[in-house]
Formats: sequence, structure tokens, C-alpha cells
Amino acid sequence: MNQEFFTNLPSEIIINILSRLPIRNIIISKCVCKPWLNLLETPEFAKSHLSKSVPGLVVYREMATGIFNILEFEESLELENHELHYNPVVELDRRAFSSLPYGCIGIQGSANGLLLLREFNTQPNALYVCNPITREYIELPSPKWMACSYPTIVTYGFGVSKMSGEYKVVRIYHECIRDPSTHALMSIPKSEYQIYTLGTGSWRRIILGDCFEYNCRSSGVFLNGNLHWLVADLKDSSLISCLNLETELFSSFCTPTLPERSRFLGGIVVLGDCLCLCDNTSENEIVIWVMKEYGVETSWTKEFVISKIPDFAGESHEVVSPLKVFRDGDILMWWEDFSLFYYCNKSKTARKLDMFEQETCWRLDAMLHTSSFVSLKSFVIENVNSF
Repeated sequence: MNQEFFTNLPSEIIINILSRLPIRNIIISKCVCKPWLNLLETPEFAKSHLSKSVPGLVVYREMATGIFNILEFEESLELENHELHYNPVVELDRRAFSSLPYGCIGIQGSANGLLLLREFNTQPNALYVCNPITREYIELPSPKWMACSYPTIVTYGFGVSKMSGEYKVVRIYHECIRDPSTHALMSIPKSEYQIYTLGTGSWRRIILGDCFEYNCRSSGVFLNGNLHWLVADLKDSSLISCLNLETELFSSFCTPTLPERSRFLGGIVVLGDCLCLCDNTSENEIVIWVMKEYGVETSWTKEFVISKIPDFAGESHEVVSPLKVFRDGDILMWWEDFSLFYYCNKSKTARKLDMFEQETCWRLDAMLHTSSFVSLKSFVIENVNSF
């Protein structure tokens, strides 16, 4: 097949063909010729590719420096061990966009190939929106309303509104008064809900939702144009707070009926196309609940019960998040801050996953992430930096 064949093809056909390639092949294709380079940087190509792209994985490892790895899943029923099959796409050093010698990054959200990243420790309010594939990032301005006093809780969320397609960062802040002896929540005297729409250059307040306690260590889970947080009310009952990114109005719905106990260690994620609650309270098992019909409280189903014996048994202090269920029933999971682990459906056992070279890792963050070529330069008012 000669070069003139591709030269004479209409651009929409070339876009359709190239958008079906793996990410690394597309990046290589940019080097073929200048017309392809120009074509692969158009909004039309980004939109076509995104419509075909499937979720992979973003992993952040805090070591001597911080390293992001973007990975693609390799899935086949013939694979003996899923933990050995993750194709690297991009590796990124935290210092590419953060000049601080020390500090820690948290992944606060992922939407259409863009990551919301938060800097901890040295600059606790520094926020970045980054596309690791186009190698672009934006540092968001600090919110105007920053009056904070101890104890405070701040949590974030990131997603895309369903109709307008606007990318929105949500910041929820509240102060809590607790019983000095039992540490039980007594009241929330102050709350602020703020939104930053990419392309506007500023934060704005939105209407307050119900009075809930948001967990400062969790971030909003994006599904169906809504952000979701696992929250507790003043009676210490667990609920899910839901923000519609189009209307910017809050609602809430119930979690599944959980056993009564002195403490609850749970978190919510998206598993497939469903909202999921993962309960890691027990010393011996992890229970995964799935909401089969979105928004229908009666559709909560106990989908998986995973034994933690022998390697993970004992009292837990961290949230566990299932990331992907493979076609043969194997499950990839993240033990918050510490490690990725893998549940084998055939042997009914869980074991730690070592997909990287052995190296001391102080903290590990992981989330599903759909890679894309969406350019931050489309948000014309923003100060976009490249690395």
C-alpha cells in the first residue's frame, strides 16, 4: 500500500482509523508526517478517540519523588494471571508541573482524560488539572474564601456536566464541632460549597446542600453527570450525597443496609457502569455492594464477598476500593495509601500486586482513568503550561 493512498483519503476517514489505535501508537503516528501531526491535534480527532477509548489505570507512587504511571489493561479469558498484564502508556514525574522539592500529590478525580491533582503538605490548597497524554497542565487559582480554623474538612470532586459538557472542579469545606471525650460529631457551624468551571478563571459559591460530614480523605466519584460522596449525617447515619453538575443542585440517597457496629470503614467507587460501596470494616472479609439501577435504593446488591485470610486479615484502618472486575471474575483493588492487590476468582485468594520494580514507596494512589487527547488549550482563558 503506497503513501498516496493515505494522502488521498478524506480526513474524517483517517481520523476514524487512527483513533482506534492504542495510545502509544497514536503518539508515534504524530511523527509520521506534518499533516498527520496537525490532524491528530484537532478537536475532531480528540472527540473521535474519546468515544472509542476504554478505561485504563493511573497510579501515583510517592517515593524520593512522585511518579505517575498511565497503564492500559490487557484482558483475555486465556490469561493465567491478570496481575502480569498491564501495558505502560506514559510515565510522568511530579516535578514536571510542581517545582517544590518536597510534597505529596493526591489524585482527586478523573474525567475524559483529565486528572484533578491536589498538592498536600507544603501547599495544601494547590490544585492542578493535567492531561498526561498531551503533556499539558493548569494550576487553578486559590479560592477566595479560604478562612479555615481547626478542625476543618475539605474534599474535592471533578467531572463533566451532561448537557453543556463543562468541566467542573468542586470544593466542599466545613468546620466541625465534636464531643471532646467521644469525638462524636455534634454540629457543623460553617460550610462552603464552591465550583470552578474550566475556562472561567474563577471560583464561585453554590447553594448549600444538606448538613453532612464529608470525609477529607475521599473525593467525589463521577458517574452519570453527577458527583457522589459517602457522607454521615448528625445522627452518624451513612448516606450518599449527590451533586448534579448540570443543575448544581444536591440530593442524597441511602446506602445499602449495613450491620450495626461501632465503626464503619467504607468507600464508594464506580465499578463498570454502576455505583459501588466497598465495606472493609470486618477483620476477615471485604464486602462489595453494587447499585444495579442508578438512583434506585432498593437495587443495592451484595455482589462480592472477598476473604482477607490469610494475607490481609486483621483490624483495618484504611478504605479499600475495587477498580476493575475482569471477565473471568478476577478483581483489581486498591488498599488506600498502601498497595494494589488482586483477587483471584479461581483460587478465592487475594495477594499484593507488584507491577513495578521493587522500590520503597511511601504512599500509593490509584484510580481508573480513560486516556484522551482533549487539549487544555481549548479552555482559552486558562494559563496552560506544557512539560
